[in-house]
Amino acid sequence: MSKNVSRRTFLTGAALAGGTAALAGLAGCAQSTTGEGADDALAVTGSDIAWDRETEVLIVGFGGAGSVAAVTAHEEGAEVLILEKAPIEGGGCSRMSGGFCTIVNDVDAAATYLKTISKGLTSDEVIEAWCEEATNTKDWLDDHDILYIEQKGQGADFPNVPGAEGLGCVDICDEREMSNTGGGVFFEWATNYMNENGIEILFDTPATRIIKDATTGEVLGVKATSAGAEMNIRAKKAVLLACGGFAANDEMLGTYIRPYPVGTEGWPYDDGDGIRLLQGAGASLSHMSLPCAVGYTFAIPGQISNRWNPNFAAGGSYFFINRTGKRFVCENPNNYFGHRSFMEFDAWDQSCEQTTSDYRDIPLYIIFDEAERVAGPFYQNGLNIGVTVLPKELGGIEEDWSEDNSKEVEAGWILKADTIEELCEKINENSKDEGFDIDPATLKETLDTFNSYCAAGEDPEFGRPATVASRGGDEAPNLVALQGGPYYAMRLIPALYSTCGGGTKNAKGQILDPWGEPIPRLYGAGVVAHSAAQAYSTFGQNWGEIMNFGRISGRNAAAEESLA
Repeated sequence: MSKNVSRRTFLTGAALAGGTAALAGLAGCAQSTTGEGADDALAVTGSDIAWDRETEVLIVGFGGAGSVAAVTAHEEGAEVLILEKAPIEGGGCSRMSGGFCTIVNDVDAAATYLKTISKGLTSDEVIEAWCEEATNTKDWLDDHDILYIEQKGQGADFPNVPGAEGLGCVDICDEREMSNTGGGVFFEWATNYMNENGIEILFDTPATRIIKDATTGEVLGVKATSAGAEMNIRAKKAVLLACGGFAANDEMLGTYIRPYPVGTEGWPYDDGDGIRLLQGAGASLSHMSLPCAVGYTFAIPGQISNRWNPNFAAGGSYFFINRTGKRFVCENPNNYFGHRSFMEFDAWDQSCEQTTSDYRDIPLYIIFDEAERVAGPFYQNGLNIGVTVLPKELGGIEEDWSEDNSKEVEAGWILKADTIEELCEKINENSKDEGFDIDPATLKETLDTFNSYCAAGEDPEFGRPATVASRGGDEAPNLVALQGGPYYAMRLIPALYSTCGGGTKNAKGQILDPWGEPIPRLYGAGVVAHSAAQAYSTFGQNWGEIMNFGRISGRNAAAEESLA
């Protein structure tokens, strides 16, 4: 119950049948150009290929980075074609975001900050190029009539790190200057731009192979499938990958991300095909363990992407437990909601008493009472961000979360019991395959201890403050005792919005091989080749990557000499 569906299971669903093509042709790594397996070769000579389509700059992925790169390459005079694996326009993680974008006001200071954070894991040249380009973002938005507001006081997430003052942030918005509308605003603009400027987008057309010249190593184009039919698309100047990360690939998350399991709140089609394309092309990979996290979420049965951050009532009667049946964190406010929150969950039971290989705090459960259940929906409806902005055919969620959480209780997503001991037994049953075997007496003791802290107005274990600011800004009680049965519990797991690992690139946006040499005519932009390392460290760093290397890679791809 309440576990994320696997990517493989997701792709078998009829609602997203168009996504099945994403896996076509990805099995095997045949290198031969003749004989058995030749059709799936990763390295071929130009004379061996019958081209079905051609363009100058071929962009894989119609998300934020792909859009900016396409606009830039087009305005540099190149012919552009975009491939998108989703069956219709969706916009990727960028469409699902609020539109906050890091900018740079002082190049030297900002570069110092980012170099300090990345600890040498991103080259100085890439950071300097990123910072230089970020000084142009406001002008670029102005030139393209995209509205934004400047976010005063936002920019660097670590204000005490040297150079933090060099960074700022803008928020793409609509004419009402409403925050968290930027993803939708941008993609309405981007779709109109492509239509008005004759930039063709082939939907339901995932790239499945990079085609390279076996002699020169130059990238010549890609193999792709369109409505199930294989095609070869030639790129006379360059192939530019902008096809996202692997936040929707459970196997890859388990391989690269720690801790695990984690859920995603991002683009359901981010299943790592860009990583496989890079590997097939012989690219070096970097920062594969770094995600852009978003706290924790309830894993909706049958869903790849889950709802945006849960919203428990300020002053609510609830607490969190881990697999020990005990509290482990200050619940409100807590630091588990930030873009680096996955680091907080990286706790292991060092006692060697484990019966499974699970992390201590994954999953966690929120324990609450009737007053908390009826206080309001745990997930806000009508958000302009997250999976609820997508149509159902793209894996979106169109149904509202119930106002009093009763529908979710009836569905079994929220466990209910008359006593805390009975609730404990239900938690153990719900997570028995995750090694849960909490003694009901332990959970009863945790409840009694928490209630005693509420009565005393002080939490000596985790420092949960006695009051917090409510939505209206007024102080609300925060140490509120649970008032008796019925009791409730809901399983939560860490969540991420996107991954940040992918192809290693240089300051021109060229993808590098393991020896640090550019793979000729192969570029990257966005999270498939992110600049962030060690920590996601600025407010709007993903959009900064979209804008900065979308333009850098788009310009340099367009500047390549055209193949005959």
